[in-house]
Amino acid sequence: MEDADNLRVELHELNFYVQRNIRYHMRRGAFFLRWGRFTAFIGIIFGSAAVTSLLAGASPYVTGAAALMVTAASAIDLVVGTGQRAWLHNDLRKRYLDIESEMFLDEPSSQAGKIRAYKSRIRRIEADEPPTLPALEILARNDVIRAMYPKEEADKSVSQLGWVKRATAQWFDWDTSSS
Repeated sequence: MEDADNLRVELHELNFYVQRNIRYHMRRGAFFLRWGRFTAFIGIIFGSAAVTSLLAGASPYVTGAAALMVTAASAIDLVVGTGQRAWLHNDLRKRYLDIESEMFLDEPSSQAGKIRAYKSRIRRIEADEPPTLPALEILARNDVIRAMYPKEEADKSVSQLGWVKRATAQWFDWDTSSS
């Protein structure tokens, strides 16, 4: 009986880990997709404004500011590589989803022998992952807790992050050791 309990706990922990990574990469991929769209929007709007102001004889300061905005947004997009990062995180999410779907399909009695294989596949995915952002990882963990447990239990287990860390979790590598 103890082996069955240990197996159940190990499978639950593994499922939780996979779920957290799915949500982490979903959040990260969506962030880069939105950022890429934002920089494209800036390029279109201010690029059009620069051309229009040149043609209309507007102040050189307005023209310069619009051109600077387009240049800065395009440079950030190019350096960060938002498109490539969005695809990377989407691919990583799909790889975790593959593991999750196999875990759902497998009979619980057959999973004891497959745990090592699942963990091996997870390690290969982790080798391809960029460094994680701890505050974003906590937000993804909180998402899983809220999805898997009843509200009363979830409310006791979620980690609290200040609004600044929540709002900037995609941007900064926050120290979350006290969270």
